[in-house]
Amino acid sequence: MTATGRKQLVFFAALWIVAFFLNFFWESLHGLLFVDHPAMEAASYVPMMLEMASYDAVAVLGLYLFVALVFRSLLRENTVSHTALFFLVAIIAAAVGEYAAVQILHAWAYLPSMPTVSGIGLLPLMQLAVTGVASIFVAGKLSSVNAD
Repeated sequence: MTATGRKQLVFFAALWIVAFFLNFFWESLHGLLFVDHPAMEAASYVPMMLEMASYDAVAVLGLYLFVALVFRSLLRENTVSHTALFFLVAIIAAAVGEYAAVQILHAWAYLPSMPTVSGIGLLPLMQLAVTGVASIFVAGKLSSVNAD
């Protein structure tokens, strides 16, 4: 395996792992602001949080790859434009997904304590952007790639 191939392998493995753990932490905390979640038993709540964190980690990978495609650079340098585009695309993806889940599919609902923006939970709206940027930064450091 080439040095570039090793960097890519380490970067993407680290990106998924870091994104998974950051999103598991985020999901576990903000999950308490959803209807039915606070009353759930741990035997149901923890597997649900693990599943959601897995989906979120895959979403971070997908969003990273989308931005990499836009800039035509798989392992990219840390720039404001890369970070800004990732953040914007992550906010849009979260807004679309959350709107569909809450307003159209009625898959879940928020407690009154969840701050909302146009009917979308503020914490779910920010989640992929914040955890994604942090994950990309950490994965870049772990793989010696100066990524977002």
